[in-house]
Amino acid sequence: MPFDANLILLDGSIDITAALDTAPTSTVIDASTGARVLDLRETSLRGLAAVLILADDAVANADTFTAFLEVSDQEDFASDVHELGKFDIAAVTKGVILGSEVPAIVIMRFATKYRYVRLNATVGDSPDGFNTVYCFITPYPFKLL
Repeated sequence: MPFDANLILLDGSIDITAALDTAPTSTVIDASTGARVLDLRETSLRGLAAVLILADDAVANADTFTAFLEVSDQEDFASDVHELGKFDIAAVTKGVILGSEVPAIVIMRFATKYRYVRLNATVGDSPDGFNTVYCFITPYPFKLL
C-alpha cells in the first residue's frame, strides 16, 4: 500500500484505552496519544481514503471503539467541525467497532473542501482497550486477501 509518513492521523505508538482517546488539536503528533491533525493543503489530492488498522485483539469481545473522521478549516477544531463518516465493520450500532470484530482493517473513502482532517476515536469505559491502532490517509488503498 502506498504510504507517506506525513499522512499519519494515529501512529500506533500508544495503546488505545478510554484514558488516552483525546481527539488531536494540532498538526504535531501528540506524544501522549500518538494522534495529530492533518493539513490537506499540503497535498494536491482530493479523492482520499482513511485506513484504520486495529492490529491487535481487544481486551474483551464486548469492548467498544467508535471512530470517525472530522474536518474543519481551523487546525484546533475549536468551531465549524464537520463529521465526514464513521468507521464500522458489522456492528449493530453504526460507527461502533466491537472487540469481537478485531483485529481488522477498515477503509473509508472521502473527499472534502475543508483544510484539516482528524480522527476522533473513543474507547468504551475502562477497562476497554484496543491496544495498537493506526490510522492514515492515502490516495490508493486496497485490501489484501
